Amino acid sequence: MILSGRVWKFGDQLRSSYFVSGRYDPLGRAGKFEELAQHVLEDVDPTFVKNVRPGDLLVVGTAFGTGKHLDGPINAFKALGISAVLGKSFSAAWERDSINLGLPALAYPELYDHVETGDELEMDLRGTKAINRSRQTAIAVHPTDPGLLELLEAGGVAAYTARRLGVADRPAAASHHG
Repeated sequence: MILSGRVWKFGDQLRSSYFVSGRYDPLGRAGKFEELAQHVLEDVDPTFVKNVRPGDLLVVGTAFGTGKHLDGPINAFKALGISAVLGKSFSAAWERDSINLGLPALAYPELYDHVETGDELEMDLRGTKAINRSRQTAIAVHPTDPGLLELLEAGGVAAYTARRLGVADRPAAASHHG
C-alpha cells in the first residue's frame, strides 16, 4: 500500500472537536458525511476544505483524536479524500475506529520532524523509508504490520470480514454507532 500526497501538519493533543465542531455532530450521526466534510477545520482554517485534495495526508503530533469520540470526523476526512493520518500517537478510540472505518491512522513518530504543511510525501507502508519529495529527503520508518495492512487494503473491518467470508461485494459500513 503506497501513500502519496500533500502533507497537512498539526500539533499535539488535538481533540476530535478541533477538526469538526460539536455543533455538527447531528450531521455525523445522520450519516451525512459529505455535508459534514464541508465543515472540517471551519473554525481554525476556513480555507482548508477548499484547498485539500484527494490523497492528502494528515501528519499529527501526540495524543491525536482525544475527547468526545464520534465517527463523524473520521468519515468527514474520508469524504474529503484524506488518504491517511500519520502521527506520533493517537487516542486508542480514534486509532481503532479510524482503522475499522478504513482510514489509516498509523503511528509513525519518526515522520513528524521531517515534514511540513505543503510537502509532498510518498511512503510504501511495506517498506522502511518515506520520501519527502519537496525536500528530496529520505526518512527511515518502520514497516507496517502485514495483518494491519491487509485490513487497511480491504477498506476496513466490515470489508475485510466480508472478503474473508466470501460475501458478495457489500458496501462498507459508514458507522458502527447507532
